[in-house]
This record gives sequence, C-alpha cells and structure tokens, in this order.
Amino acid sequence: MTKDKIKNLIDFIPLIILTVYTIILIWTVSTTTIIFSYEHYIGLVMLAVTYILFVWQHKPGVLALGFTLTLGLFRVVSYSAIISYYSIGGSLNGHSSCDIKIQGIFLLWLAIHLTISGRHYVGILSNKYWRDLFDTFKHGQMKPLSET
Repeated sequence: MTKDKIKNLIDFIPLIILTVYTIILIWTVSTTTIIFSYEHYIGLVMLAVTYILFVWQHKPGVLALGFTLTLGLFRVVSYSAIISYYSIGGSLNGHSSCDIKIQGIFLLWLAIHLTISGRHYVGILSNKYWRDLFDTFKHGQMKPLSET
C-alpha cells in the first residue's frame, strides 16, 4: 500500500468517529424518550453529504468533513443525544454581549481532523486552490498532488 493511500485511509478516522456517535444517537433516541432536534437532523444530512463526497472524490469529502465539524463546533449540528455546550461571552456595563456557544467535543474532533488531514487545507485562501477544486466538480477528477 502506498503512502498516499494510507494517508487517505487515515483521513476517514474523524468520519468513523462521527458515524459511531451517530449510531449511538439513533439508538438512544429509539430506546428512550429523547427526541431529535434540528441540530441532529442537520447533522444527519451533513454526514450523508460528507459520505457521498468522500465516495465521489476524496478532497471534497475531507473539506465537507471539516465544514461539518466547524458547524458542530458552533452548535449547528450535533451527534450526541444531549447537546451540551459552552457559552463564551460576557456583559459590558450590565448589557449582555453576543454569546458564542460551542460544543467542546467538536473542538477535539476538529483538532484531530486538522492534524490528520491538514495537507488538504494548504493554500485554501488562494484563488488557485478554489479554481482547482471547482475544476474537480466540473470534470469529476482530481489533479495529482504534484500539480497543485
């Protein structure tokens, strides 16, 4: 097995973690009185989209996973039955400011994802990166790493 194939297989680790959490979530909801919330529904859709993109092309799948984890960090998606979050913010002269609510577990998962798959984010702020990525969607194939 080549080094690139091994790296690509390792990219699946955060996705497998999310899948295990999703299975536990579905089991918990089906066996208790806990119900799905909108964060769970969005999470299920995002997980399905991420799997489809991973099967279609690897790099868009990795980016979709990163986007899903970022959404989870800011409490847009969730994969646990009980949604717990930390509120970061404060007040100024007795007036509350905008609170940022984050799910701590997603910070860990995002750190794991960026450690494992960080190579896919190199140059993400450049026009060439996005041009090459959208060419992938047009033509359905990725350029070799040596060309990027």
